[in-house]
Amino acid sequence: MSELLYMFGELDPRVRPLTFSIRRWAQSCGLTNPSPGRWISNFSLSCLVMYFLQQLRQPILPSISAMVKTAASTDIRITEDGINCTFARDMERVSFASRNTSSLSELLLQFFEFYSQFDFHNRAISLNEARALSKPDHSAMYIVNPLEQLLNVSKNVSLEECERLRIEVRNAAWILESEVENSTLTEQERNEQSWGLLNLFKHPEKAVIRPNMFFKPRMVEVSDLFEKSQLNGSTTTPPINYKNATMRQQVQSIKAATRNELKQLRESSTATSSSSSSSSSSTTVTATAMPTAKSKRNR
Repeated sequence: MSELLYMFGELDPRVRPLTFSIRRWAQSCGLTNPSPGRWISNFSLSCLVMYFLQQLRQPILPSISAMVKTAASTDIRITEDGINCTFARDMERVSFASRNTSSLSELLLQFFEFYSQFDFHNRAISLNEARALSKPDHSAMYIVNPLEQLLNVSKNVSLEECERLRIEVRNAAWILESEVENSTLTEQERNEQSWGLLNLFKHPEKAVIRPNMFFKPRMVEVSDLFEKSQLNGSTTTPPINYKNATMRQQVQSIKAATRNELKQLRESSTATSSSSSSSSSSTTVTATAMPTAKSKRNR
């Protein structure tokens, strides 16, 4: 498999820098992780890049099946486990020539746009056939293993991580499209903003792996719901900047409801303590009266 990926990289000078850029982007936004888990691996991500380059209207890479059909006798490779790794090592035999003239930046944007619309729910990715197939099982993402076609190289990817991939590629496409629209800005305005590919590579501290795709960013921090003076004893509270008037009204309603609940809790606790003290005093009177009654009976 390493040999096959190496040959793909040698076939066109755009393959390696595109793959590197996408893998670096995935790392910066937390899609990949050095530890094994439910997230997409670098190998699966590389397969996504290879498939994208195969399915273009003007393909940049050939299908693996075309390389297998044109293999010579010297290209036959069978592993000890019986895995057939036979494919043409001489690309001139494949007689494949790409007519695609897209630049790297154009291919990068097309990659994000393609996978933001790809049907991962129903379709499987096949580098052997260079086309999407019907998914044979209910895995969140299905990438056919090029050498062992009964296996899924992305079997570990969870539904949440697959959805995160769709969200991140959609966001990346929007960022790059915004850069194209902002090309009319002055040089000073562009210098004040993040520009170009650097806008895709977020700060590593911001790349947080969310365990659930239903988590949403908070519109206001929980600590902002409480008075600062109650926490640190200060008399001045810095103003809170809300995103809209509706959120401000909701926060004020929450504060009012919280104050009422606290007031009711204090009243109920006071009433409970008063009743408990009265009951304890009556118990004491009864206890002191009992020995007197016994002494009268003894007499």
